Amino acid sequence: MLSNKEIRRIFHLYAELLRVHEMEEKLAATLSSAAYYIRRFKQDIITLKRPEIKKLFKPDIANLIVELQTKSTIASLDELIQLTPSGLFEMMRIKGLGGKKIALIWKEAKIDTLEDLLKACKKNKLTGIAGFGPKTEKNIVSAIVSYKERQTHFHYASVAGTAHRMISSLQSDLKSDLISLCGSIRRCALTVPGIDIIVAFSQKQLSPAVLRKFMVVKSRSKKETKGITLDEIPVTIYHSSKANFYKDQFFLTGSETHVKKVFKKIKNENNFSSEEEIYKKAKMPFIDPAMREDVAEWDFKEKVTALIRLDDIKGVVHNHTTYSDGVDTLDDFVGACKQKGFEYAVISDHSKNAYYAGGLSEEKVLRQLKEIDLLNRKLRPFRIFKSIECDIKVNGELDYDNTFLNNFDCVIVSIHQLLKMDEERATSRLIKAIENPYTTIVGHMTGRLLLIRPGYPVNHRKIIDACAANGVVIEVNANPYRLDMDWSQIPYAMDKGVMISINPDAHSIREIDNIQWGVAAARKGGLTKDMTWNAQTLSKIIKYLKSRNASLLQQFS
Repeated sequence: MLSNKEIRRIFHLYAELLRVHEMEEKLAATLSSAAYYIRRFKQDIITLKRPEIKKLFKPDIANLIVELQTKSTIASLDELIQLTPSGLFEMMRIKGLGGKKIALIWKEAKIDTLEDLLKACKKNKLTGIAGFGPKTEKNIVSAIVSYKERQTHFHYASVAGTAHRMISSLQSDLKSDLISLCGSIRRCALTVPGIDIIVAFSQKQLSPAVLRKFMVVKSRSKKETKGITLDEIPVTIYHSSKANFYKDQFFLTGSETHVKKVFKKIKNENNFSSEEEIYKKAKMPFIDPAMREDVAEWDFKEKVTALIRLDDIKGVVHNHTTYSDGVDTLDDFVGACKQKGFEYAVISDHSKNAYYAGGLSEEKVLRQLKEIDLLNRKLRPFRIFKSIECDIKVNGELDYDNTFLNNFDCVIVSIHQLLKMDEERATSRLIKAIENPYTTIVGHMTGRLLLIRPGYPVNHRKIIDACAANGVVIEVNANPYRLDMDWSQIPYAMDKGVMISINPDAHSIREIDNIQWGVAAARKGGLTKDMTWNAQTLSKIIKYLKSRNASLLQQFS
């Protein structure tokens, strides 16, 4: 049975292929709209009765859904697929290349493979085609490079669950604790090339039957076993011994710089009974695996034992509901937050400028705020804070005027449009928004999407300095595709007294769990519980917001 997500993909592919072949633009637009519309559905569309389908969708889309119900395919789409060179499908995965641009590349430049497109752009061979100047070619080259990197790297969140299940399985089967993740995945790197494991067992002791449960073995040697999981994640298992396990684990986990720094202080490289002993012999505090990176300014003299933990988080900040582009109602979403044991939630639907994401008009905002008032009386002592993810316009101004912003308990400011800026413009745009007295939190500072787009360049220190001067919190957006602001900027932010909020940017109840990825990233930067804004209790959050917003004095008095 086709899921809603699969139907959306089918419609999106159909729309783009129609554009590639320059056919039925009206149907292409209808398919794109339908794909976006389906995102909101909780019920499986494929199970709906025909009268209900015809009531919910335009005739063209309704007929296609019925065809999918009966045949699990769309005949006209199958025909288009047959007419399309295979290389064009790979081009469709490149950020910024839609069907219309691909049609020009294919029909005018006579290019139908990604490699030929990359070569052509590097040699400026597309400049004779309308809309393909040097800047566009440069952007295409960058997007292709990012795409190729995605083929060899995975988002940490997409691999972590599999990795930990493998460790549990091995520990159970081999009846040993001397089995651990190592490498970049143990450091909780934002993206990883695969899963690295160290075991205190030789190649002969690790039987193929044990490995077969979770991976296909490609090669075996005395030092390592290599393979791939069923979902095509590369796996390397390093073979150690009981005597050398902790030393090998340490060497295989930390960056080269970190390992050298520690062992430079150890005179006798004997066997170790734990990683803690390694640091003790080096006369250094134990460093969490996540922090063992190449960060020159960290001297590790201060205590790092109070790193933020997932169970420290008290509130769910930065969330979207069906008022804008979320999939769950306000009532359902905050009910889930309460059920999960959180003390408060900050609802931050999109502002009006984000029309593509159902941005809220002033009238719609006021309607939502009234519903929040009713729910707050019902759910007490749980608290819903009235917020908005307010677009930062090109000139740095916010999407609503200050008089209207006074309706909110807190305001998250973010850039969503016109992302192609140089560093000076991007930095000044953000700083102007930070200086607005109603700004509470800066959302996803650079707009990056890991393995997809790098984000606009900013002067992180100038932005952090502006947040320090204006008492503004900085978000670590916990969406595993964002994890923005980057963890490497956290030490400077803490030095400046700027608090960090680890926010899921949830568009569904399921995405509340994004917080775990934000916590993992924040620990890499040494973020402590006391510097984490949403690790504060409800009473402390109220006190903070009162100090920034005079209208709250009466509301919470």
